[in-house]
Amino acid sequence: MFRARSTARERLLLTLDAVANEGNADAKPKKRIRPTPFPTTEDVSVKRVLVHAPYDVRLEDAPSPEQPLGDYEILARTEISALSPGTETRVYAGLEAERFRYRISYPSALGYNNIGRVVAVGKDVQEYRVGQRLFSRMPHQSDYIVAERASGDAGRPASTNVPMSYDVICPVPDNVPSEHAVFTHLLTLGFNALHVGHYRFGENVLVIGLGVVGLGAVSMAHLAGARVAAVGNHPARLAVARRLGADETWLNGEDDLACAQRFGGEAGIDLVIVCTDAWAALRTAIAIGRRRTRITVLAFPGVGQGPAPFDVFEPADFYNRSLSYISAGWMPSDDYPPEYQRFTVKRIYRYILAQMSAGRVDMSHILTHRLPIGRIRDAFDLVLQKDRSALGIVFDWS
Repeated sequence: MFRARSTARERLLLTLDAVANEGNADAKPKKRIRPTPFPTTEDVSVKRVLVHAPYDVRLEDAPSPEQPLGDYEILARTEISALSPGTETRVYAGLEAERFRYRISYPSALGYNNIGRVVAVGKDVQEYRVGQRLFSRMPHQSDYIVAERASGDAGRPASTNVPMSYDVICPVPDNVPSEHAVFTHLLTLGFNALHVGHYRFGENVLVIGLGVVGLGAVSMAHLAGARVAAVGNHPARLAVARRLGADETWLNGEDDLACAQRFGGEAGIDLVIVCTDAWAALRTAIAIGRRRTRITVLAFPGVGQGPAPFDVFEPADFYNRSLSYISAGWMPSDDYPPEYQRFTVKRIYRYILAQMSAGRVDMSHILTHRLPIGRIRDAFDLVLQKDRSALGIVFDWS
């Protein structure tokens, strides 16, 4: 039913060559490929990463789409995908699988950081064109279909080509490298932590945990104009935090209270963002807070560590100091009108990519490893072995 994968690739190259040679009298004529009014998916042969059971990860064939592209749908081919070290490693290793059974079952697809290049578009697509790059939350998969906007009932997909979140996409500016743009969603988490933590102009922010998400939170807090402190477990990560805008850094356990008092001064700590699962990090956040400090949790405290070794709701802390514990796990994906919901996921994506394009956010400090997708197991080994040099890990699909 489906022709070889190379057919779509050749068609795309011929189309791009034709555009490049337009108006060039000296160029050797190329065959022009006219866009088909009803693009089909007949050229797609799909590969995907699937975890069949803990520690059993495979790159394997996946079902190809069986329906023609819908009016607003886009067929894209993955160039780069990125690892989310916490979430994906937890699935790969089966860490507390019973506890997370509400969101994880096997076999399980992995990934939600993807840069693809458009191969074909539906007849009503307006913003995207063949050859353009886009960011999406699609998994580690070679080819996929997303949509410029939802067109089904109640915002649901109009065809079986795509999952529920298929229209959460964003165009990538031409001057932003794919290996930087692929971290857009992970930066969005820090952006959201500031918003739900009610950050206000002039406040300070302290980030605990300097993996990719924590460093992204440092970058977003600096971008928002905050004085930023960063607490991590390795000098190299502290150095990256300083390059991303942290004003002060220290190793966790290095007299946290005294360091926080020095950083916060008379005002104390306004907002703490916890970006690691370690119980010790949450305990530090509680200890360094002043009265009415807000603690935004961008992690799953205690995963793989057993019960908390302290009382999270100790009255002397939680009640007497009126601390606020805030989960930063949800962001609105639907396209609500901006007067009702100013920042949706897609609007945040556009904002962050615009900041990358303007040079205000530099992901080169976070990118440490680039591997072919066939070596995804090696990436998990780096994380599980707690290699502190490993931060941003991207996979090449070329």
